[in-house]
Amino acid sequence: MSNFLFDFDGTLADSLSAIVTITNRLAPEFGFRPTPLAEVEALKGLTARQLIRYSGIPLLKIPALLRRVRAELNQQGGHIAPCPGIPKIIRTLYEQHHTLAVVTSNAPATVEAFLAAHQLADCFLSVDGGGTLFRKGKLIVRCLEKHQLAPADTVYVGDEIRDIDAARFAGVRPVSVTWGFNSRPLLMKMTPDWLIDDPDRLLAIAEQLQAPQRP
Repeated sequence: MSNFLFDFDGTLADSLSAIVTITNRLAPEFGFRPTPLAEVEALKGLTARQLIRYSGIPLLKIPALLRRVRAELNQQGGHIAPCPGIPKIIRTLYEQHHTLAVVTSNAPATVEAFLAAHQLADCFLSVDGGGTLFRKGKLIVRCLEKHQLAPADTVYVGDEIRDIDAARFAGVRPVSVTWGFNSRPLLMKMTPDWLIDDPDRLLAIAEQLQAPQRP
């Protein structure tokens, strides 16, 4: 069987609108430019670093801002909707005996509340979270080591180019999804191993991972 490690925000959880609402409310306090709702779709073409420059968030305030955003999301964890089609696919992968885990920059408590609310908690071996925006690769490595998962049998499913970078840092293959925070053209530039527009494609990837490798 194969191992599927999942990002959370924008991959499993449809949390973009909640994050935009929270960050816009905190913008005056932290001294950065709010994001008009009309601009959200266009901003999906920016990397996380470009988005930071666009908004004018002072770099020194980013750790404190992340803590506040995570704390507020934690209060909403059980109310965040899953991305369309995700619950069915997660249950199918679990029933097929693939190993599933969540590796995210978000707080584990938020993810656990979300999984419990949507009856998905039993499907996941663990939830690893926290840290900074750009150190997710180390979280993936920690997850692999903790559960003794072989990188060659593992993919990391995410919605941003930093997820692709994190997967490659950890020696696993990236699967990029187009229903999250980054646009399809931006993800395509990073040439992930798979670029998918529908959660059902994860089942085909599972079949590919189990197929015997040709010598």
